[in-house]
Amino acid sequence: MKIPKSPPSDEEVNKILAEPADPIKFRELGADLNKINLEYFHWDELQFRYRPEQAKLLWAFTSIFRQMNARYLPIDPLMLRYVQTPEIEEMLHNTDMAIGNKIDYLLEEQVPPQELKKKYLVSSLMEEAISSSQIEGAVTTRAVAKKMLRENRKPRTKSEQMIYNNYFTMKYIKELTQSKTPLSLELIKEIQKRITKDTLDEKTYEGNFRTDNEVGVYDKETNQLIYTPPDYQKIEPLLQKVCDFANGGSTGYYLHPITKAIILHYLIGYLHPFNDGNGRTARALFYWYAISKDYPNLEYIAISMAIKNAPVQYTNAYLYSESDHNDVTYFVKFNLDKIRIAIELFNKYVKRKKQENQKIIQTIRYNKKLNYRQADIVIELCRKEKEVTIEGMQQRYNITYQTARTDLLKLAKFGYLNKFLVGREFLFTPNREKCMAAIQG
Repeated sequence: MKIPKSPPSDEEVNKILAEPADPIKFRELGADLNKINLEYFHWDELQFRYRPEQAKLLWAFTSIFRQMNARYLPIDPLMLRYVQTPEIEEMLHNTDMAIGNKIDYLLEEQVPPQELKKKYLVSSLMEEAISSSQIEGAVTTRAVAKKMLRENRKPRTKSEQMIYNNYFTMKYIKELTQSKTPLSLELIKEIQKRITKDTLDEKTYEGNFRTDNEVGVYDKETNQLIYTPPDYQKIEPLLQKVCDFANGGSTGYYLHPITKAIILHYLIGYLHPFNDGNGRTARALFYWYAISKDYPNLEYIAISMAIKNAPVQYTNAYLYSESDHNDVTYFVKFNLDKIRIAIELFNKYVKRKKQENQKIIQTIRYNKKLNYRQADIVIELCRKEKEVTIEGMQQRYNITYQTARTDLLKLAKFGYLNKFLVGREFLFTPNREKCMAAIQG
């Protein structure tokens, strides 16, 4: 990737601003300044739109405008700043409206809402786990990864282990939010430990902050160093301030919970406290904070799916913020846009599933002994000639082992499935003739 250009220095900006202002020229720049601040261009984006001298003059006025309108975050000595632009306000409003009660009114009235919610949640957690791991280099297909997770099969490769870890760490985070666990250094280390288990070059890197400065962020294509994190000796005191910030430390103004979650994401990436696993940990902590602040439906939204499709912009969002006085506005704007895209993807997924749900409802109508899960698994196995284990059923619907066992044994008893003992576990395959009759009525 092409490394973004850093903005002119403060000294250069101050020199430009110290020169006598030309009122006519300033008025001519008004429309451009308005556009730059509305869209929140970075110098790297601005410099190509104007002649060099004009670009520097615009940047000088832009800088002073942003300084005057910035909210500063109490994480000394980092001095992060954030500007609440009209576009960000609109994006936050739209996010609130979209995430609010969205799940409930997209569900079919004839299907128990909790059953659908569990199914959608499992699918979304899988998508988030897969995409977040792929951002960090995991190489496997979604189909293979989902099959592994549904069957609760042990990972066979490092990539599969990354996805497996991510999935179960997301489930762990859901448990944390229910108990209202505050953020602490130990919790950050625990999340990184879970998310990196058996995937790092050194076992000692799991759950431990780095103890040297032999780390950096490199461009994956050119191997060029693009970012050097703070000194390792500053990690713990800075992270403690991050914890205080997350746990309700006063900012002196209202900061929207989604904005705060995104800033927490940025801070973990910026501080880079671990030798590896920083990105996955940062994205996991985004979910921890947002869900803990009464955005439970956000767990249905696989944000990393949208981020994965914009790797250069994701890196630039970090670099733009870091290079411009830790102005996290760039990073907030990027993530809000990806949340919007992820919500759109989820809505499309639900629309597709609503058509499938009609088939499930019809199957239950013809086979009154079946519950929602049983009808769904009969259709799935019959269509795709698949097989399922009790653990696979448990993972698919986020239910207890006993409930999954009861569902499958009853299906075998009714003749919909064939039951085989393979090793020490039961394997269930479809009785195709009986299943087709059940589906077709």
